[in-house]
Amino acid sequence: MKYLLHCIVEQDQAESGGDAPAQGISVIAGYGLAAVVSREEPDEPPSVARLLAYERVVESIHAVQTALPLRYGCWMESKEEIRRLLEEHREEYQALLKRLGGMTEMGIRLLIPACAPAPPAPTPAPGAAYLTSLRQRYDREGALTADEDAQAGRIADRLAGRFIEERREISSSRQGRMLSLAYLIAKDQAGEFCRQAREITPPGGAKLLMSGPWPPYSFVSSVR
Repeated sequence: MKYLLHCIVEQDQAESGGDAPAQGISVIAGYGLAAVVSREEPDEPPSVARLLAYERVVESIHAVQTALPLRYGCWMESKEEIRRLLEEHREEYQALLKRLGGMTEMGIRLLIPACAPAPPAPTPAPGAAYLTSLRQRYDREGALTADEDAQAGRIADRLAGRFIEERREISSSRQGRMLSLAYLIAKDQAGEFCRQAREITPPGGAKLLMSGPWPPYSFVSSVR
């Protein structure tokens, strides 16, 4: 069995955090950091239930302390390998934990309709479909057009003062272009952010969807 890494936290918070957040979850500490892990056998593709359980663990830890969430699929062979990871990336992880202290992520998606209907795509298996949705959340698939960048700018202007950092991504869907905006905000400002975001009127024909709060996946892209 291998170790599946869920997130990185500060060692003192992990040691004072009480019981493990879920059955089968443990903590491997070293160098002022701690990796939250589970012992599992890799499966390809993972089931939807397994992916959802993984995210619930990360979300439960994020709710009570600062955490650097990892994408599903970070497998390691031994505790020694995990401690080596913590040692090699200690300064990077500690800097990220400091920057993200007390922060959470909110998301806004703007679906810009396609000019012409796209041909139907084959229906993927449930696990593959879920991984695709995660990939669209994390990965940049291309550059924004000038109009898309302007629309993102208008939304950011409406939310001015409510977020610390912003990420902009664009991806394709069968319905059109999906503009995904991620905002890093203070946890105690989530309610006010949502209130202000609900007042945004999308441009004609576009659909706007808000989500969150989430662990700050979009702001730890350098984490393994």
